[in-house]
Amino acid sequence: MKKRIGSLLLILALCFTLLPTAAFAEGTSVDNWDGTANTSWYTSAPDASEYHISTAEQLAGLAQLVNGKATPVLFGGKTIYLDNDLDLSGTQWTPIGNGDNFVRHFAGTFDGQHHKIMNLYHHYTGDELVRNGLFGVVSDGGTLKNLLVIDADIASNDGSLLAGILADWVDGGTVENCYTSGKIENNVGDKMVGGLIGQCTGSTQVKGCGSDATVISTESDEDHVDTVGGLIGQWENSADSSSITDCWFGGSVSCNNIYSAVGGILGANFENFSGNKPGVIIKNCIVATKNITGAEPGNITWITAVVKTHVTDCIWPDTPPAGVTLDEETYPDNKGNYFAVTKLVVDWDAGTAGADPTFDQSSCGTAVPNFTSEDVLTGLQTNAETGIEWVAGIDHPTFSWDKWHISADYTAVDAAIEKANALNENDYRDFSAVKAALDAVVRGKNITEQAEVDAMAQAIEEAINALVRRSSGGSSSPSYSVTTPSKTENGTVTVNPKSASKGSTVTITVKPDSGYQLDDLTVIDKNGNELKLTDKGNGKYTFTMPASKVEVNATFVKEVEISPFSDVSASNYYYEAVKWAQEKGITGGIGNGLFGPNQPCTRAQIVTFLWRAAGSPEPKSMSSFSDVSTDSYYAKAVAWAVENGITTGTGDGKFSPDATCTRAQSVTFLFRAIGKLVDSKAEFSDVLTDSYYANAVAWAVENGVTNGIGDGLFGPDNSCTRAQIVTFLFRAYQGK
Repeated sequence: MKKRIGSLLLILALCFTLLPTAAFAEGTSVDNWDGTANTSWYTSAPDASEYHISTAEQLAGLAQLVNGKATPVLFGGKTIYLDNDLDLSGTQWTPIGNGDNFVRHFAGTFDGQHHKIMNLYHHYTGDELVRNGLFGVVSDGGTLKNLLVIDADIASNDGSLLAGILADWVDGGTVENCYTSGKIENNVGDKMVGGLIGQCTGSTQVKGCGSDATVISTESDEDHVDTVGGLIGQWENSADSSSITDCWFGGSVSCNNIYSAVGGILGANFENFSGNKPGVIIKNCIVATKNITGAEPGNITWITAVVKTHVTDCIWPDTPPAGVTLDEETYPDNKGNYFAVTKLVVDWDAGTAGADPTFDQSSCGTAVPNFTSEDVLTGLQTNAETGIEWVAGIDHPTFSWDKWHISADYTAVDAAIEKANALNENDYRDFSAVKAALDAVVRGKNITEQAEVDAMAQAIEEAINALVRRSSGGSSSPSYSVTTPSKTENGTVTVNPKSASKGSTVTITVKPDSGYQLDDLTVIDKNGNELKLTDKGNGKYTFTMPASKVEVNATFVKEVEISPFSDVSASNYYYEAVKWAQEKGITGGIGNGLFGPNQPCTRAQIVTFLWRAAGSPEPKSMSSFSDVSTDSYYAKAVAWAVENGITTGTGDGKFSPDATCTRAQSVTFLFRAIGKLVDSKAEFSDVLTDSYYANAVAWAVENGVTNGIGDGLFGPDNSCTRAQIVTFLFRAYQGK
């Protein structure tokens, strides 16, 4: 995260001080809202400790009671149970707790019992401070739990500082086992926007929650910046117990302001001005989406930007979203990826903030390529808090109560499909019903839709049972053989059926061996005519059977090498080296999909390459070179190189990071890093035996790192290009 961001994020922190501080139930109907409110459930028993509501009118009545300007009812010490799914019908909603945390806030417990509140709608344009979410302010120990807010539509265009789907502001409360989806959009700036909660303060705890929300911040004015989070926009004035644990985000976040802070879990966390708050704990959370983008990618974190860092056991994507390019020289710790966590250093007196370059974000968790892997689920289960049960989900792990994200059981469907595929359709008068039943199978259903999945299996079984075999008499159409080679090199070819009548559809399945691809596939009839093939995808092709036998042939070739960079061709001498360096995380290129093979390699770049090839070890201390700032991408690499005797700088207390590295310097750095003295001497006319690089060149030649530039020359003073240095590295490490 760049330094300029922090100072402007401070605007949000300053703005905060202007405010007063302090899966689904089944078998039920859905109640639709007509816009009216019903408070009789409370007024008939104001002294009760528990209430049950089952209509949207009663929910609106709750908002009316809490928002009462004369005598607001805060419901402290009371529990309200939701007994039904509710549909708010897209009618303008007034949030429950439409004030600050001193008046008109919800202080009780709202237990949704895993029911859904659908179509929450709030669009307001004006300068007034209004709330936006289902709940406006939850404070004084208020609790929201077991509640799902589905398909919300919120446009926050008002004068408030907070916006969230479930709640705008939770101060010293608890939110657990809740889920949100839909869209929340902010268009005015200076706001904290989250898919679950806009802002949390004090001792609030958020646990076991998930969101698929679309979170949007359109404000682009640099003087009006936001903190935007997939789950929570901002946290401030934390306490010892402040925490976000066992949560996931699978939606999308976008932000148009280059100075705003964006996080997959939490936009940003600020301590108070006294500087003595402990900072929010974020543990065992997963960002299971890559759809997080912003005007300034360097301001985006997969998890959060925090002042006090207590982030552990979290999981995030190992690569940025498609189309997002981050220069690895600027973001070396992440090899061109977003930062998982940025630790902020805030100078409240100066009004500035910036990233701590010494912070090791690897302690915060793990970047993964696949959210559905068994290792991800196992890790979440192992680190889960008491009472949280993670289970396998359709696209990522989720909670045992979240039936919407847990896959239906397709065992019966798969068995029926296998049974159908084993049949020869030409043995039956009409196979169309079976084909139709197979085509009607839809994957990705959740367990609330299990009845639909069971119906798919039943339809296939019924179609199979209804089949009528063709007569064995002379009236049936003759069948012709479909032959395949007894052996095919580098892949397999199968057909179904192996014999068929004229006009029947035959399916060919090709499966290349690892590292190979299909080159040619032909079907030839007895007259040598090639039949038309239809590509069905996933290695399957079909053709219409003629009135003769046919022969199927396929050839496979090695997969075409695909370069990781647009300016690196597979025919280049350095192709394998660049590919190796990219795969090992040594380089991510220069941005925009380019490697820059012919660009001179700087001294900063070569020590960075060497450092990463060595595993990016943590140096004992930073270097004292006057031209190497501690926040530069190469600072740790230079410090490591000095500690290991790879370089002593260029004199006068300088390292000269931007100076072009010569071929002599390159092999010397490499030799000092991993080389050993050899008995031979370098046989180059331009390498003197007493030169500082003579032993390095001799080692490089003996180990196949370089053979010089031709004509008995090594070219020690020639500039070393980026292509040359990664080639040197590749050859050296291959023979190491």
